[in-house]
Amino acid sequence: MKDEAFRETHQYKNPAPVLIRQHTKETTFAAKAHWHDDLEISLLFKGLVRCYVGGKVKDVTDGRTCLVNSGEVHSTVPMFNGIDKSAPGITLMVQHDFVASIIPNYDKIMFAIPNVTVEKEIAAYLFKIADLHENQKDVKTSIEILGLVCKILCILLDTSTIERSSVDVNYWKDSERQKIILDYIHSNYNQPLKQGELADKFHFSKEYFCRFFKQYTGQTFKEYLTGCRLVHAEQMLRERGSSILEIAQCSGFTDEQAFIRAFKNQYKETPGKYRKNVWGGEQKRCCDDGVF
Repeated sequence: MKDEAFRETHQYKNPAPVLIRQHTKETTFAAKAHWHDDLEISLLFKGLVRCYVGGKVKDVTDGRTCLVNSGEVHSTVPMFNGIDKSAPGITLMVQHDFVASIIPNYDKIMFAIPNVTVEKEIAAYLFKIADLHENQKDVKTSIEILGLVCKILCILLDTSTIERSSVDVNYWKDSERQKIILDYIHSNYNQPLKQGELADKFHFSKEYFCRFFKQYTGQTFKEYLTGCRLVHAEQMLRERGSSILEIAQCSGFTDEQAFIRAFKNQYKETPGKYRKNVWGGEQKRCCDDGVF
């Protein structure tokens, strides 16, 4: 089965063309590199999250935001202090077609928040959206949220717009190369992939491939591949009929013990216990989209 998680598509069930993800302690995991067409803006209430967007790194702390334009490859890594693993926040997704319908040249521009003053203004609206979302009860609330989203878009248009054509052409070339690499990994995760072989396949030196991959994903090739395999393993654990060994083999792990070690490191319990909890209805979904 091919994993399409690296290119996300979002289902908008609310009346408004907006998707809000409330992050909690239970969904605080690193988000593997992916991209999508929708505009994404995240707000961190508490903690520290390292965001990799388009090959650039930004540390997001209390009350700060992270903006991801359409088509930008991005990932996040929570930076925990001690045993405190809470990093509550929200992610706001605004449907691409909606934004394009009200901004005619949307596909020719992108947003880059210019300073902290503008960021704080946007964050203030995100806090209001988070509060409304937490207590959402009716269509009126959805309309209020949409109004706040439109205010954020107005701020971005007034202060943060740049032409995509003005961005270094190498930025877009590197982004497309990364998407091709991710496509290959997600299509072949269950095979014995090796970093050196991928470097040769995509015409990189081994050293540059290592740096390039870490720059765009925030993870080493091995870390990313393991995470990709665990996503599929977690999905299989939710289905009846496969043994732990079969799941390990189908997910690309060398053996059952390697799978158990990797799974326990990520999910803090063995695959067997995790599946028992899922089937017993006691475990909430742990395989979320990540922190942001």
